[in-house]
Amino acid sequence: MLLRSLTALPRLRVSAPQPCVVCKSKMSGSSRQISPKFISLEDGGDITRCYKFRLVSYNILAQVYVKSSNFPGSPSSCLKWKVRSQAILTALKSFNADFLCIQELDEYDSFYKSNLESTGYSGIYIQRNGQKRDGCGIFYKPNCAKLVSMEEIYYNDLANSLNLESTDTSEREFSDKDNHSDHGDLNDPRIRLTRDCVGLLAAFKLNDPSHHVVIMANTHIYWDPELIDVKLAQVKYLIRRVAQFKEAISDKYGCSPSVIIAGDFNSTPGDKSF
Repeated sequence: MLLRSLTALPRLRVSAPQPCVVCKSKMSGSSRQISPKFISLEDGGDITRCYKFRLVSYNILAQVYVKSSNFPGSPSSCLKWKVRSQAILTALKSFNADFLCIQELDEYDSFYKSNLESTGYSGIYIQRNGQKRDGCGIFYKPNCAKLVSMEEIYYNDLANSLNLESTDTSEREFSDKDNHSDHGDLNDPRIRLTRDCVGLLAAFKLNDPSHHVVIMANTHIYWDPELIDVKLAQVKYLIRRVAQFKEAISDKYGCSPSVIIAGDFNSTPGDKSF
């Protein structure tokens, strides 16, 4: 039996938390240009033993999904790649973040990688399965932290891991046809779980006297509010992978790393998917 959830979160969402000073902002749907305002949530306690850096998580809306019909309040000129790309790049630079966790990141090799590298960032990226052109990326400043390990998450592995009886022919047809599509019989759990969503796990060693290790996960959970069971399966898989990654990093470096999970979870507080 399928459950129903509330409307998914809007794509344009900004947050900039810090372990000691947490800041966040949310963009509204108005047509006017918005400059995100960051509000300090510092409680005034002793922060001398904390590890300070700025992290921004941002779904930038992949250009492939930009259609005038979906944004009737936006001038068509503002939706064109040449204009949007520069506006997004300007916004990302303005955050002055040590880490950028970006969802719906497309044009990584052709645009974002070189442009953000020129401002002092290094980056890692995973593209969605099949013919999807966007993915998840983590940009970081090498003068703040060193990347020591990373893993990729493909949520299609949930479908591949199912122990279902099927003939070689049906398996081949599924692989060739349905694995790269949102279409098909949703009663087939393989098709239901094949949503082409991805995530990244990365461990960083901070460039400060503590050399503390921080694990960051960046992901994009499936959007459809009708498929709550798929969302839950993906989140459960994410948590398991994060736990395994943390254990491996702890054993390798003899440390107790901090863990930050960023992303677009397509869920609102209180709905049935979380």
